[in-house]
Amino acid sequence: MKSDAVIVGAELDGLIAAMRLLEYGRTVRIFSAGSGSLHYSPGGIRVLGYSPAANEETVSDPLQSLSLLHDQHPYRILERGKTQSALNWFVEATGKLDHHYRANGLNSMAVSPAGLALPTYATLAHQATFEELRGMNAALIRFEAFRELPVDLLASELARAGHEIVIVDHKTPGHFTENMALAKSFDNLADPEGYFSELKHSLPDGVEVVLFPAVLGLHEHDALLAVAEQVLGARCLEVATLPPSVPGVRLTNALETHLLHHQALFHTGAEVVPSEFKGGRCTRVVDQAGRAFEASVIVVSTGGTLMGGLEVDSRGRVHETALGLDVYQTEPLNALSVDRSLDALHEAGVETDASLRPRLGSESCENIFVTGRTLAHWNPAQECSAEGVCIATGWAAAEAAQSYLGGGS
Repeated sequence: MKSDAVIVGAELDGLIAAMRLLEYGRTVRIFSAGSGSLHYSPGGIRVLGYSPAANEETVSDPLQSLSLLHDQHPYRILERGKTQSALNWFVEATGKLDHHYRANGLNSMAVSPAGLALPTYATLAHQATFEELRGMNAALIRFEAFRELPVDLLASELARAGHEIVIVDHKTPGHFTENMALAKSFDNLADPEGYFSELKHSLPDGVEVVLFPAVLGLHEHDALLAVAEQVLGARCLEVATLPPSVPGVRLTNALETHLLHHQALFHTGAEVVPSEFKGGRCTRVVDQAGRAFEASVIVVSTGGTLMGGLEVDSRGRVHETALGLDVYQTEPLNALSVDRSLDALHEAGVETDASLRPRLGSESCENIFVTGRTLAHWNPAQECSAEGVCIATGWAAAEAAQSYLGGGS
């Protein structure tokens, strides 16, 4: 049971590495213990929203601002230009999967569930942004008994930002009010035209934009939004809800369906336990049932502390859980010094070289590549950079793995 590549974890970075390696004609096997952190993502691609080098000021040109980051940041350890190449590839590749982004090289201000502005490099085709709301009369739809979007808070914050907002109450299709179940109800909507026609009667005159919670279908959202715009005669946009994120699940489904179609092998509910190393190489991984799987290269995409790829022991030490790789940390975590411990936790992770190869003791691991949140020296929440780092490092890991396998880029 040998594969060219084993991907440990189903994070965005791991799925991207798998896609890219499949493009090179490699065989890929993916192990995932559960759902990835895309289920927490509000949608869009956040590359760099705030600059740690400029008192957390909002960044307008994220790619230009990467040079302001410290030398050990994941963006900086990659060769210059790789992040841009990775983003270009991702937007094009996902567009072919009918998951479309809008990007012009600068950050747009996406609307968060609480009505705050999230600096976002590429927004989804129907993702609400402050720029698109400017000067427009907007209606915000409040679904009956739906609690995953704080509509009153959202409307209040949008009004404070100078946007004309009116809340319109409407029923849901069916009896479900939880994110995923409600999205599936919209997928199964028997008469979309009738549903949105009924909503139109509740809209005040002059509405130019209609804001919906981002639950209008898992699979049929593009078609539903097209029908809504036609019937309502207004631009229809979605606002991210509290997790789980329907846009994040849509992207996960699109990527995983593509990977399965191209013969990637998935092991779901499977954990990888520390495996054997010889001469700086790990040639097989072992799952929790003791089954061994051989591979020429291994990509570790386990989601850091958020998703269990990094764990903290009783002494405040951080450990990498899949292969037992060395972890950088500034100091042990201590519940009595919360601020310092949070900073230490965010900086903790696996350090690598420019090819994303980690170390184990005195040896460099020549056929292992680490990506995304498991890497050290970055803070996705503080920087507003989660998807960008995952895309850049997932793509770069695949390029490095392909080179190691003897194929070249």
